[in-house]
Amino acid sequence: MSLFSKLFGTNGDKVNRKLDKKKIAEDEFFEEEYIKALIKKYKRTATLLRPQKSETPLEQAKSKFGGIPNFENFESYPTCTSCDSPLNFVLQFYKKDFPTFYFPDDKNLFQLFRCPNNDCPDQNTQHSDRKMSHYYSNAVKENNKILDKPTYILKDAEKEVPDCNLTPKIIEDFPNFDDFEDSDFANIEEDFGNDMSEAFMDKYAAVNGPKFNGYPSYTQSPVYPQCLCGKTKEFFFQLSSDDREEGINYQPPSDIWSAHGIMIGDLGNIYYYVCKSCGEKSIESNWDCY
Repeated sequence: MSLFSKLFGTNGDKVNRKLDKKKIAEDEFFEEEYIKALIKKYKRTATLLRPQKSETPLEQAKSKFGGIPNFENFESYPTCTSCDSPLNFVLQFYKKDFPTFYFPDDKNLFQLFRCPNNDCPDQNTQHSDRKMSHYYSNAVKENNKILDKPTYILKDAEKEVPDCNLTPKIIEDFPNFDDFEDSDFANIEEDFGNDMSEAFMDKYAAVNGPKFNGYPSYTQSPVYPQCLCGKTKEFFFQLSSDDREEGINYQPPSDIWSAHGIMIGDLGNIYYYVCKSCGEKSIESNWDCY
């Protein structure tokens, strides 16, 4: 017997056996037919956008965060309808790049802008931390016009979004625990105990980060707005402060938060919903943060 064993016995072996038993228990748990059926019931496909800062300006005919947007369908630079501040361009998606994103009618371009004014009267509403403006259009020109951003002096303003490439990743997405129907999550706790229910939520939960489709990764209680037609609106897009993934060596300022640099409250998200029966006019958002 080694000196270590004489001094400390086999406590290390006991710990390892406990870890092995826990791993075996989890493996058996995820092989349960009930759990497999639950995963199949709730699983949705989502697209994580994963913006990465570009060293060079990106062209207007590209799906991206920041930089110069496609201005084909604008007569003048867009401004905030509440304070007249020139808006910061956030992102744009082309249908050719993201055909599973929500594009109504014959539209093929989605664009999102954000008011930079910290003193805007329309900040911190139920819909967003700052005034957000979205636009759908049918864009055909690749060599696009340039619109000069008006000079508008603000004492305290959010920085413009830098050019960011999108590195999309298709993922399987799942709801947060209080988004499960018919007390399914409560049944997991009752049938398998707290440890297994926590293991389930660690493995199957809504993924945070800028994404479309899938599930909203609420930090507070879920909210699903009702349409005027009586239907519950569908979640289709999420703008997030944080989009970092484990295993990626992010460079400043991405090691602080996302490459796009937008901070929504305290590491929050803005969630977009639509009633597809009623179309684009039904789009609305809400937001939360830690």
